[in-house]
Amino acid sequence: MESFLQKVQNAAVLLLGSPEYFTEEEITRFLKRSGVKLTRRAEEGIVAVLEGRRMNPAEETVSESLYAQGVPHYRIAELEHLMSEKLGGREVLMSLKLGYDAKRLLRLIENEYLADELFLKLLKLWRWESDELMEGDSDARILTALLKRFLDAGNYESDVYYSPVSLLRLIRETENSAVLEALVDWPDFTFRQQRGRSVTLHEALASHEALGCRSVESLRRRKEAAVDRALAANPAIGIQGIEGFLARHDGSLDEALAANPALATEHFAELAERGEAVAETLAAFQWIDEERLEILARHFGWENLPEALADNPRIDPKAFGGLLAKAPEEFRRRLAANPALPSEFVEKLAKSDDERILEALASNPAVEGERLRKLRERFGDGAERIDEALAANPSTPARLLEAFYETGREPLLAALAANPSTPMEILHQLKLDFRFYPLVSQNPTFVERANFEMGMR
Repeated sequence: MESFLQKVQNAAVLLLGSPEYFTEEEITRFLKRSGVKLTRRAEEGIVAVLEGRRMNPAEETVSESLYAQGVPHYRIAELEHLMSEKLGGREVLMSLKLGYDAKRLLRLIENEYLADELFLKLLKLWRWESDELMEGDSDARILTALLKRFLDAGNYESDVYYSPVSLLRLIRETENSAVLEALVDWPDFTFRQQRGRSVTLHEALASHEALGCRSVESLRRRKEAAVDRALAANPAIGIQGIEGFLARHDGSLDEALAANPALATEHFAELAERGEAVAETLAAFQWIDEERLEILARHFGWENLPEALADNPRIDPKAFGGLLAKAPEEFRRRLAANPALPSEFVEKLAKSDDERILEALASNPAVEGERLRKLRERFGDGAERIDEALAANPSTPARLLEAFYETGREPLLAALAANPSTPMEILHQLKLDFRFYPLVSQNPTFVERANFEMGMR
């Protein structure tokens, strides 16, 4: 289209049908700069036809006649694409700020050919007509335009572009900080979730780790308790933000800060002294090295370390060693089931005579298949709970899973039905049994295969 316009001068182009993203006046002005006249009449000297959308029968007849005469035809989308590329972003933004034109702004936002950067700037100018997402027709079109541009929906999910809850999905899935920044100034829409729970737009934004500095500051200025709690747990706030929240000595903020992965050890030590709930949150969510383990041990005592610490997937191997050496027996049993259990401790724990520790190891997906096989050999058929743990463990070798299936024991079959590593042939057999069908239908391996066979993936 651009090369064509450069070649023709003082010529006429016939428009049939309707444009989509620009008005006829805007198209006329654009073509005039190239020395081309836009007309609606099939007059002499027509050098090209622009086919728009929704042509009527008479226009289709004219189009066919000119095509037979060899007049070149172009789709209006080609011209609108070119116009979008040539659009002066600064001029458009300035004109809309000086004179707000909702209809023009809506057309621009819906223009799929605009660059993302200009789209997001235009999005900030929209004045919402209602208090609920998609309540008004224009508001609904704005949200749909945003979702179509940035939400990665599958071939069978096009309906999600017309659902307000999809905005929450976009916020959770995107890594684009510019998209998040564009949403910060939106009204605080509420998303209703299951069991009567709800989350606001700004709470959802405040919990996203891709937030930029401007977005963080904008959210902090709102001074809303729920938003502040979400920010406090977010590493995007940085050290300065953490220290700002610490200085407020607010119990709910302290507990949120205790889950923030950006905490420095000095902040960790300070929070450990701010109550049992805060210290337990630190034990559950923070990176635990030897220094931090000592802080927790001083607070709780080795005999009373919280169970959440044993389940923490972020424990340094040296801290693991300290826990295995000093923590009580029940704590070590839970530690043996931790998926982050370092390999150097597996062998040590496998030599234990405590069957509950061995059962925990048998359930741990971090333990290699060969070690699990040896564990089974050690007990043979004499430890039902260990067999059940192995049957549910995705790291258990396929041959061992097949052997469990052959036993016909209901607890083992139930574990196999939910295990994503169970061979498909066994899952197909188990789905025929009403006792295990609900488990098989939720098994990710079975669901993925079923979707593939139905052509949905």
